[in-house]
Amino acid sequence: MRSILCASLCALVVAPAFALSSDREQPIEVTADRFNGDEVKQTAVYSGNVVVSQGSMHLQGANLELRLTPKGYRQATITGGPAKFRQQRDPKGSVGPDEWVHAEAATIVYDEERDTITLTGKAKLSRTESGVEKDLTRGEKIVYDLRNARSTVEGGVVGGKRQRVSTVIAPRTKDSNAEADRPSAQLKNSTKLTVQPEQP
Repeated sequence: MRSILCASLCALVVAPAFALSSDREQPIEVTADRFNGDEVKQTAVYSGNVVVSQGSMHLQGANLELRLTPKGYRQATITGGPAKFRQQRDPKGSVGPDEWVHAEAATIVYDEERDTITLTGKAKLSRTESGVEKDLTRGEKIVYDLRNARSTVEGGVVGGKRQRVSTVIAPRTKDSNAEADRPSAQLKNSTKLTVQPEQP
């Protein structure tokens, strides 16, 4: 069970578009009030103020379930009021800003087979620089495709009312415009955002 847990938890730190590369080399620490592991079902459940840390990566929620699918893929589901995730990005150049990505939702799911992170229930994805929020996206559901660096945001229907997607993008400063002109920066910032309309 120990090897299953370690492999599954390592899969949580999988976002190359915004992860601090040195995080993968750091030890993983999990704390919770309770733990229940089942070797037959290939599952591990942490409950009660769950906190997962690895380097700059910090994930917290009320419950965390780790499991292996019948195909052998890993899946991690964290729920809470709400579940939260944050991780530092690699700096842009030698004197780049202290940049972080934050995610928040009722449920956060990492699916290794599809290579996606799904935020469901009052989902929020934001980016900060030196503690100042720069970009913010809200929706009922946000799916981030790690393989293709694509985000799909759905407004959904809550309480019988259709919800709209909200995105706030900070204006570029003079220095960031110069950085964006570099080919490497253009590739690094090539994440695509798709707004999914609600179904009638």
